[in-house]
Amino acid sequence: MTDKKEARRQSRMMALEALFAYLARDQKVSIKDSLRHVLQEVAEKKKDDFAKTLLETAAENLQKVRLIIRAYAPEFPFEKIAPINRAILILGLTEMKFLDTPPIVVINEYVELSKTFGEDKSAGFVNAVLDSFRKNVGLDSSRSKEDA
Repeated sequence: MTDKKEARRQSRMMALEALFAYLARDQKVSIKDSLRHVLQEVAEKKKDDFAKTLLETAAENLQKVRLIIRAYAPEFPFEKIAPINRAILILGLTEMKFLDTPPIVVINEYVELSKTFGEDKSAGFVNAVLDSFRKNVGLDSSRSKEDA
């Protein structure tokens, strides 16, 4: 894996940890404070521009993304989806819809995160929701960017 791809993967992981903490605290702590904590206490970093952009975009579009999750996982009430899977889906859909990351990259990255942080069936669930969204909005899964 190239250094840039590994850096993006680490950014996504930090964003996931920060979003999970933000949602677990019922959004009573700012998303910026959640990221600051993860960067300083967990990753021992000062900043991560991609994680910041991803989190801020997710927070700004949280209601829209929740509606997308409800539409593409109708058999699972949003509140009943495992919290880590909710966070993974929020970030994956945010990145695909609002940050224009190639769908194949998004799906692969968030499926891998779900294997690391989720339950046994998380990867299949995350894959199904993200790929269903991709197909229904007509995103080309083969489109690829070197910097994603």
